[in-house]
Amino acid sequence: MGRLIEGRWSTEWYSPDEEGRFQREATRFRDRIVSDGSTPYAPDAGRYHLYVSYACPWAHRTLVVRALRGLERAVSVSVVHPIMTADGWGFDADHPDAVGRKPFLRDVYLAAQPGYTGRVTVPVLWDKLIRVNYSCRSATTIPAGRGLVDAVRGDLAVGVFDHGPADRSP
Repeated sequence: MGRLIEGRWSTEWYSPDEEGRFQREATRFRDRIVSDGSTPYAPDAGRYHLYVSYACPWAHRTLVVRALRGLERAVSVSVVHPIMTADGWGFDADHPDAVGRKPFLRDVYLAAQPGYTGRVTVPVLWDKLIRVNYSCRSATTIPAGRGLVDAVRGDLAVGVFDHGPADRSP
């Protein structure tokens, strides 16, 4: 395991708080897919690529929602190797990066922000048009959050997907 520090991979992990508890860092890549133009992320079929690990329940959740909403043809997927090594999440012949042909998921982060400091986690929703990480949080990744794309089926983008109660949505 490890993390990026100013764009360089480090095997340094996390320091607990004074009481020894894990302190989760805030997600840095976080935005919404909307059709009103208020963000640079429009609900366009084929525009987004999802990076997941089958070993991660939060990433798995995005695959479930993608399938239930019929988005398999609209949002492509790459699956990292199921074992995170000291080099982090990686790709191999059985688990290739279908978009950027990168060896590690951290390279996807660095393509979006070269000097990135922080965790390298799944799921990641990659915007193929403007080459940025749109979201690295399962509650706001493909369409798992209020205000995200409702359904992108074939070449048609429509509506807004609300998957839970408003008081529980991000």
